[in-house]
Amino acid sequence: MTTSVALHRAFYTGWRHSTVASICSIAAQFKALPLLDSESTFGEFEGPVAAVALREAVEDTDVARTPSSTSGDSWQLTFFVYAAFLEIGKQPMQVQLKVLRGKQHGLHDSLIPRSTWRVLDNLHDAGYETYLVGGSVRDLLLEQVPKDFDVLSTAEPNQVSSFSTQLRNKKKEVIAKPKKVSSNDTVVRGTEGWDERDFARWENSMKRDFTINGLMYDPFKHLLYDYVGGLRDLKKFKVRTVIPADESFAEDTARILRAIRIAARLGFTFTRSTARAIKDQRFSLLKLNKGRLMLEANMFFAYGAAEPSLRLLWRYGVLELILPLQAAHFVETNFRRREEGSNFLLDLFRNLDKVVAPDRPCHGSLWVALLAFHLATTEGKCSPVVIGAAALTMYHTTNRQKAAEKAIRIHAKLHKQVVSPGGEAESIDSAPVSNETVLEEATVLVENAKACLNRMMDAAVTTQVMQELTGAEPEDSIALAQAFSQKALGLFRGAVRDELGDFNSKHRQEALKRESGKRSPPDAEAITRGDVEAISYLFSRIVLNTLYPREVKT
Repeated sequence: MTTSVALHRAFYTGWRHSTVASICSIAAQFKALPLLDSESTFGEFEGPVAAVALREAVEDTDVARTPSSTSGDSWQLTFFVYAAFLEIGKQPMQVQLKVLRGKQHGLHDSLIPRSTWRVLDNLHDAGYETYLVGGSVRDLLLEQVPKDFDVLSTAEPNQVSSFSTQLRNKKKEVIAKPKKVSSNDTVVRGTEGWDERDFARWENSMKRDFTINGLMYDPFKHLLYDYVGGLRDLKKFKVRTVIPADESFAEDTARILRAIRIAARLGFTFTRSTARAIKDQRFSLLKLNKGRLMLEANMFFAYGAAEPSLRLLWRYGVLELILPLQAAHFVETNFRRREEGSNFLLDLFRNLDKVVAPDRPCHGSLWVALLAFHLATTEGKCSPVVIGAAALTMYHTTNRQKAAEKAIRIHAKLHKQVVSPGGEAESIDSAPVSNETVLEEATVLVENAKACLNRMMDAAVTTQVMQELTGAEPEDSIALAQAFSQKALGLFRGAVRDELGDFNSKHRQEALKRESGKRSPPDAEAITRGDVEAISYLFSRIVLNTLYPREVKT
């Protein structure tokens, strides 16, 4: 039966009997089908044409709706693809390998740091096949700074990660044959002429999570290998799983979080099936170890993509599972899932993103402190000058009065107010604000931030809120990582101390140095380590720049 006849029959019979579930079920049985070019049409195909791929067509068709609520053209396409896939399922899978050379991909040696070159050179000199793989290749192609560089080699596992040592023990004539991929002796087409290295690269690419992470770069030959459509998806700004999304996330639940993190950092969107699988399988994240969950949370917020990460976590219903109290705030303020606007929390995180980067992350205590501080501002009507004063007290711990005065001066200057000799800010629209009043209210705000942070650390509280929002019951309690929250709590405690008696000597010296004026902006290492001075400085700066969208010196 030709494909055209199969398409015709499947459309009319499928309209009555087939379901979205059956389509997706069949799609999930195939792990790596090549994708149609956007210019291709289904009418062109006759017979066993393996280039037709149900996965792409279904992802680009909204199959989440029922036939009765979907246009006829959309469902016609769905069943056309369904029928084509049934035909293709009997035929060999085809690989569409792309190999780009230096001028085609634009990568050059200077983009790779010396430390990585030392590893590459050592392995290469020892006779091993060596590649850059994963997110580092992706980021270099996008002209972004990679968080780190993954090196893949044929060396033994105890020397470096290995992907093809098992192939070296096989007979060459067996390896060079088309690779079997199923029990019914179907083979992979497009592999004619491949050698051991080709199969090794292909097999490794097929084990990757997303197509844009499946690229492999040989820095010595300046060749870029793409076996899974990663280059195509880079051009489309898409995050797509290598194997069908439902199967991929069932295989490794943490891929849901990685998908969101990648999309947030790169500004990519998900394919339809990937987005649908995230929503459908998000509750499987509750089975993850809570330490792993907090590690992933830190990857969201500490590496320069906190604001878009927060948006995507909220949009896809994952925020409730990681930060239930923040999700509850979005619910209470009626912040819609696809809201394009902003709020104070998103603005804080946007300013956080301006001072950190993938290669210059902050300690987790910074974003945790910002979350708790934001919650405290929502519990009462805090004026900008009080919020600013509270932030500055976390920096000027030895002189809280100075913090209040500085907050009043900043607010007065940026709002064209007049500061009286007595230290009071006056304007036509507001009553005078005294230093004492500002300091008192700022102290209350910081105390409330401590209370909010304690709630975020309380597994019973956060788990209850999560259950109220989702109805799900986690296998383990939800709470912030102690390493982050305890240091953040220390920042708040320091802001409401009148004396330094319970500070250790190091903190006392740091605080006195700040007040004496002998200081400089913190370096990247101090921010990553979570040094008190560095975190308190950035905290104050982020809050003030959020209140007053212009550079404010603390």
